[in-house]
Amino acid sequence: METTLFPISAEQHIGFCIFATLLFLLQFVRTKRWHQLVMAIAVPLSLLIYINPSNEKFYYGIGIMEGVLLLTALILSIVQGRKTAKEEKAKQAAEKAAAEAAPQDAPETAEAASAVSETEE
Repeated sequence: METTLFPISAEQHIGFCIFATLLFLLQFVRTKRWHQLVMAIAVPLSLLIYINPSNEKFYYGIGIMEGVLLLTALILSIVQGRKTAKEEKAKQAAEKAAAEAAPQDAPETAEAASAVSETEE
């Protein structure tokens, strides 16, 4: 195996991993989406390759582990996205039902309200 694993230096890779991990952790705290947390774990695990880059089993084992984590993040993203879409659709349906159940006497727009006030004068 060659010793150059990535097209960037090890120092740049470490910097990238720190930046990406912080970004994914902040996104997880902000959005509470689980794929962000999985990515925050997967990115720094790519640094394990520097422990023993000449060992092929270790090298491919880390690659398989990274692939599994990326696939897990993708699946979690799809599942949670669908769940969020269903919740949003249910929320919109509830808002629509509440709007239809509102009293018909109330003016629905600002123009209707101003027309009512003009006729009173």
